[in-house]
Amino acid sequence: MSTLRSSVVLTFLGVLCASAVAAAHKPASIGGTYPTFDQALRVTDIDVSQVAYAELTESERALWLAFEVTGGTRLDVSLGLPVLDRLVDARPSLAVLGPGLPPIDLPIATPSDGGGVLFETSAVLEPRFFHEPFTGTDSWILLEESVDLPETGTYYVVAWPQDEGVEKLWVAVGARERFGLRDIVSLPRTVRDVRAFHEVPARSGASLVAKLLFLALGAATIGALASR
Repeated sequence: MSTLRSSVVLTFLGVLCASAVAAAHKPASIGGTYPTFDQALRVTDIDVSQVAYAELTESERALWLAFEVTGGTRLDVSLGLPVLDRLVDARPSLAVLGPGLPPIDLPIATPSDGGGVLFETSAVLEPRFFHEPFTGTDSWILLEESVDLPETGTYYVVAWPQDEGVEKLWVAVGARERFGLRDIVSLPRTVRDVRAFHEVPARSGASLVAKLLFLALGAATIGALASR
């Protein structure tokens, strides 16, 4: 591929990613329930920005994520809530668990081996407000932390509310944005489901269709240029 074509492809990729990502996490799960460590949502590539939106019930009061890493990996993790009046005072907790971490005692069942690090948000008076422009949803970010995972093995992230009335929260890991053609194709469903989780009314299809057409055009153009 010529230098000029390479430059055009890279420029289009930058525009495409900027439009698709819009500072968003890639959804790993929307509304799923993963209430125990042995039922955890398995995630890969924890350096890639991805989020699990959890619906909690009276009997399923936690969200668990599990992943395999090599020793020395750094985990970026954040915890948030959809902006809903009934959740304004909610302050859930989050813990990172696994081999090589210090001993920990939590009020929920945890794996028998390894330790962990606990993060509580009860002292957070003003969560960081975050508007995700592509889906048109708002969140309160209560926690943004990095944890060094010292050993090779299975690690977990678990989040749970302190109050019985809290029935929604989300956990995100990773910082590197990576979206593929499959993500673009599934955008209409993703936007619909993310908005439903945040209890935002369905938007007019016109603006979303226009964005998706631009993304599809960009992807097609990149493919054509790359094949020459």
